[in-house]
Amino acid sequence: MTEQAQVPARKKRNWGVKIILILVALLVAVAAYFILGAILPRWWSDVVAGQIRRDLGASVLVGMFYGFVFTFIPLVVAWQATHKAVSWLWKIVILLAAVAIATPNLLTAGIVFGSTESAHAGQRTLSVDAGFFTTWTAISAVAAAVIFVVVTVLWALWRRRGKQMRTLKQAENERTRAAKRAEQEARDSTPQA
Repeated sequence: MTEQAQVPARKKRNWGVKIILILVALLVAVAAYFILGAILPRWWSDVVAGQIRRDLGASVLVGMFYGFVFTFIPLVVAWQATHKAVSWLWKIVILLAAVAIATPNLLTAGIVFGSTESAHAGQRTLSVDAGFFTTWTAISAVAAAVIFVVVTVLWALWRRRGKQMRTLKQAENERTRAAKRAEQEARDSTPQA
């Protein structure tokens, strides 16, 4: 009886520990959000400005590169999570990996659409040192998304066509076999002279 009385007490302690750990994790996440929100936009705008160095041609090319690559590849990675054979845990991992790959575009969007002091400082840095970067990043990101959708639709149509062709070939083979069987039966049933 003593052992039975200890088991529920242990379970209650485990729930208490779990709740405390969840609260601590939430506090750490909120603190990280605010700290990173104050640091990352300035840092990212300085990185981009350092790559471009006030060259408008480089601004266009770097913006196109970041916009296209860091939109198209995350979409392809995220699409892998749609496969039925992938477990839910791996789907979550795949989606987190896609978000991680899209980080440069997310940082740029955080600067462009952000309302914090750090985002405004990043906007000023990008508008002075990387003139067309944000515009061409957005244009290329939209182009990458459109191309991904077109490729996905064409892939789905191609697979459906392949399935239909296999079905038609199978039906044709069955028809041919049935015709041969009928012809053989007709020959077997006719009297021989």
